[in-house]
Amino acid sequence: MPPAATFSSFSALMRRPPPPARRLLVPPAAARAHSTAGASRARGGLPRFHSPSLPLSKGEVVRIQGDEFWHMTRVLRLGINDRVELFDGAGGLVEGSIQKVDKNGSDVELLENARLIAPQGIQWHVFAAFGTLKGGRADWLIEK
Repeated sequence: MPPAATFSSFSALMRRPPPPARRLLVPPAAARAHSTAGASRARGGLPRFHSPSLPLSKGEVVRIQGDEFWHMTRVLRLGINDRVELFDGAGGLVEGSIQKVDKNGSDVELLENARLIAPQGIQWHVFAAFGTLKGGRADWLIEK
């Protein structure tokens, strides 16, 4: 192949239009936080936060402060109108929407009446995998 032909095919390659942009199959975090379609109440559902006390009726406001507030706003980057679930550690669970965020905490308005979830017991499955160890190290590992 002569050198001129190689150059012309290279320049034709460089003039090719860029490939079309790929569409995201997973919606951004903000869209997922607003959507409850198909959201289960377990993993993959709305983010859950602990509140020491939960009001019982719809429309009341709960103030979230401290570590829960930090995780809500700084780690998960939730903002106004994002939906969350609140629990009290005694079986109470309620869905709410963030209405106000300020420097010291956030206000969550309840979207439904609080409900009591019965405890189901511990359902942990623990698996440990490790390579072959020399000497008494395997005994130590099992003990710990």
